[in-house]
Amino acid sequence: LVLSPFITLIIFIMDFLSKQWYQRRVRGSLTKMKTLTFLALLSVAAGAPTLKDLLDTTYTDGAGKNVTLSDLSGNYIGLYFSASWCGGCREYTPKLVKLYNRIHKDKNWEVIWVTHDHNEPDADKYFKEMPWIRLPWDQIATRGKSMFKLTYQQFIPSVTMI
Repeated sequence: LVLSPFITLIIFIMDFLSKQWYQRRVRGSLTKMKTLTFLALLSVAAGAPTLKDLLDTTYTDGAGKNVTLSDLSGNYIGLYFSASWCGGCREYTPKLVKLYNRIHKDKNWEVIWVTHDHNEPDADKYFKEMPWIRLPWDQIATRGKSMFKLTYQQFIPSVTMI
């Protein structure tokens, strides 16, 4: 079995976390982390889409300009899952905006917003508060849902660094 660099990195991070913080704090977490790693490998082996496949699309910024994955080459990318109806998201977004504005150019960091809103007008209105790019509305139900699952998220708001 040949592992991609991304999967190798995931295994390294999961192994590190399970041996450090999780091992001390949560009983049985090592088993849980190994199970998650196995499931990630199984999904890759089964031909499930990879995160790179899911990211390879066209995004839009606040001005409506298209941004592709190749435009983001050399950047660290954070996937930000949130929604306008989520109180925790409403509290967290301004803090993430401040951090983004402070470091995104110097640290080559970009954020891709993946909404969990129930309708496009609410998502559009909420996106006006954000300085980063977004996954287009017509891809939320498919690509956005798959991104959320593939990054093992369960709640919003959440940021996954990739």
